[in-house]
Amino acid sequence: MGLTKQYLRYAPFASWGLVASPNSNIVYLENNLVISPALEKVIIWDIRKNEKVQEFVEGSETVSSLACFNNKVVAAGYSNGVIRIFKMGSNSSDVVFSGHSTAVTVLKFDDIGSRLYSGSLDTNIIVWDVIAQAGLYRLKGHKGPITDLVLLPHANVLVSSSKDTFIKLWDLHTQHAFETLSNGRDEVWCVAMCCNETRLIAGSKSSDLRVWSLKESDVELGKRKEADKRITCELLGALTRHSKERASSLQVVGKTLFCQNNGSTVELFKIRDEKEKNKVLSRKRKKSTSSVLVNLSVEDEFVFTKSLKFPNKIRDCSVTETTGNHRTKICCLYNNNKIQSHTLSEDWSLSSPISIQSPGHRTDIRTVMFTSDGSRVVSVSDGAAKLWSCKTQHCISTVECGAVLCGVIAPGDQYVIVGTKTGEVELLDMVSGSLVSSETAHEGAIWDIAMRPDYAGFVSGSADKIIKFWEFSLVKDTHVAASSRLGIEHVKSLQMTEDVVSLCYSPNNKFLAAALLDSTVKIFFTDTLKFYISLYGHKLPVTSIDISSDNTLVITASADKNIKIWGLDFGDCHRSLFAHDESVMKVRFIPDTHMFFSVSRDTKLKYWDADKFQHIQTLEGHNKEIWCVDVTRSGEFVVTSSHDKSIRLWERTDEPLVLEDEQETARELEYEKALVSSKTTIAGERDDAEVDSAGKKKIENIKAAERIMEAIELYREETTKAYQYEEELKASKLKDIPKPEPNIILLTLNQTPSEYVLSVLRKVRASELDESLLVLPFHYVMDLLKLLDEWLTARLSVELCCKCVFYLLRVHHNQIVSNRVLTDVIKSLSCNTSQAINEIRDTVGFNLAALKFFKLDHEETSQAFFADHSDKIKSIKKKKRAILKTVAT
Repeated sequence: MGLTKQYLRYAPFASWGLVASPNSNIVYLENNLVISPALEKVIIWDIRKNEKVQEFVEGSETVSSLACFNNKVVAAGYSNGVIRIFKMGSNSSDVVFSGHSTAVTVLKFDDIGSRLYSGSLDTNIIVWDVIAQAGLYRLKGHKGPITDLVLLPHANVLVSSSKDTFIKLWDLHTQHAFETLSNGRDEVWCVAMCCNETRLIAGSKSSDLRVWSLKESDVELGKRKEADKRITCELLGALTRHSKERASSLQVVGKTLFCQNNGSTVELFKIRDEKEKNKVLSRKRKKSTSSVLVNLSVEDEFVFTKSLKFPNKIRDCSVTETTGNHRTKICCLYNNNKIQSHTLSEDWSLSSPISIQSPGHRTDIRTVMFTSDGSRVVSVSDGAAKLWSCKTQHCISTVECGAVLCGVIAPGDQYVIVGTKTGEVELLDMVSGSLVSSETAHEGAIWDIAMRPDYAGFVSGSADKIIKFWEFSLVKDTHVAASSRLGIEHVKSLQMTEDVVSLCYSPNNKFLAAALLDSTVKIFFTDTLKFYISLYGHKLPVTSIDISSDNTLVITASADKNIKIWGLDFGDCHRSLFAHDESVMKVRFIPDTHMFFSVSRDTKLKYWDADKFQHIQTLEGHNKEIWCVDVTRSGEFVVTSSHDKSIRLWERTDEPLVLEDEQETARELEYEKALVSSKTTIAGERDDAEVDSAGKKKIENIKAAERIMEAIELYREETTKAYQYEEELKASKLKDIPKPEPNIILLTLNQTPSEYVLSVLRKVRASELDESLLVLPFHYVMDLLKLLDEWLTARLSVELCCKCVFYLLRVHHNQIVSNRVLTDVIKSLSCNTSQAINEIRDTVGFNLAALKFFKLDHEETSQAFFADHSDKIKSIKKKKRAILKTVAT
């Protein structure tokens, strides 16, 4: 057996360049802080200081929804259905919920922050208990993705909207939908509540906002029949919008309704109060000459005020009202990687704009390059070129430029040469941050620029079917006296038959390879420009070429999703690799090796071995098309840029990578996915029920169940050994029989078998406990119920034990009833659970009474240090005098 070739693994090192991704909403806080999504990150910006305050990073999935409670707790929903809850000031999540199967689209906290409501693309709504860190239930009824949620805290009703054109009102007491409102054929994108929970407004693709009147039922909850509704709904009418775009979000701040449209406008509607509505009604009745009763219309309650026009297309906006000066501020997330905040004046005009845009590009990054020492990165997009530090990920300088498609770094790392869509070759000075020169080089777009190996010049290829050769020179600097700067001179040209898409020099400066639009690669001698060989075989145009450092291999990437490896000596094709699921955009050799990287529109960066024609590693992180890649001279770092406007740096680690192990890991992941996809049903419960459990089956639950089963197996072994020892001791007349040695795990932890099982059960996350118990076979459940009875008798982890008991009895009810073995255990559990819960309830009641006593005592003895506390002190003294009078009489 031959030796297995080992490679070194590449891993993510850093990512930057993204202010906010348009995949989620933003949250604008009162203290000029903005919570924004940035792919897998949650970034908190100080918009006034234009700096990053805090950053949360956990996992590699994209953030799809955000919510904040009391400016302290942040909830982030991700594209894989996971919800993480952070606290401001901490860098790790305190609570993790996993219940949705697809991206979370909306998150809402209740008034006290103890409940979290989440909607997803999987059409489900889940109610989470933040304090208990567990899911309560899942509401199923919509047939399309959930778009918005609104809570009516007074009536304990949840309103949900969906793309299935329906709005549902859910009774959270009985956990069912008691009302369904139809919006015709249009998808409902947003809902809002105003006027003390009496008006429901819905926005859709149509040019109007539908308004419903909500009235709470007078029948008490205990006396209400099933046919009685919690809230009655009546359609009042439609409120006309001035925009033809669909409504994206609705927000009510004070007496103003903000309607954000899908374009670049936000419409404002004034909400009239009762006094204003009565005045309007009285005026309408005075003007009316008919005997018909005159009522208020929707336009009388909601008056169009103004339409705010913003400079770019809005992805999301967040409106807040400051508590001090009661000013309304609106913060917008644009589609071009920019956040901007405005203050609304008294006449509802925009003023005092503050932007966060310097840390990133406004458009796609078309080329990214390392400097010669690999310590800095240059990224160029349409309109700007930026120089970044790899160590700090901070922008060092920015230069304005044209619509760039390609570029190279000139010798000395001071200048960057770029080619534009209009055919200009621009020379950028990254140190001074200025455009040095711009020269019209081609009549069409310049698709690629390649540097000569001797750094004496470069070559440019264009859509005008011409390859032009350029040399560097020193020219007199007109801005600084007695100084010179770098210049370029056109030397010669080479006419081609098709558009030139990509160019590459061989490292020995002997050959020049040019990829043409006819899917072929032409190789010429550099000195004479005579034709050498032609490489053909791709079905679609070649997008990128690279030649190995030893001048033996050529790799070509094409839009046909293939990478071909060629020999430079004879032009023979060594191997054709089906590399990606989409068009391959760029390939780059690691210097002094035959290993290379490729990037594609399928958002993946792949690592290859050109000698063995093997795929080594796949690196994922971008969520949009990757346009370019570059490798340092040492091969230690790799940089990529994408359509998601982010720049990612990948580092070569010291961890060895064996292909056989990677393949085995991939097979295990596929097995785990198949295992999770299999559905476990609970006996006696319908699959099409409107309410279901909040959790979902995943590999972590299965692993937790396996740990519980292993602990129970250990408990059985230790119990059997102890029983056998007691029997031997009774049967034998000798009293010095040695005790059996306990398990090494119990010796290490210094625990009894029962305590060990309890410790394993405590380590299971509260949000994953139900699904983990559901996987347990029934013969393990029998032992676990006996242990739960033992723990409840000893009053150990009463809340955890009761939760396990109630869930196991519900799931395995049929088997427990048909099995007489557990009769005594169930009787004991019935007694112990009620006693333990009563004891905890009494303790909590005693503590609450004590806290209320301390609160009253503190209010009586405290002094009024501020004027707004004087009324409270007077009311307390008044109550005491009233109590004394009643006692005296």
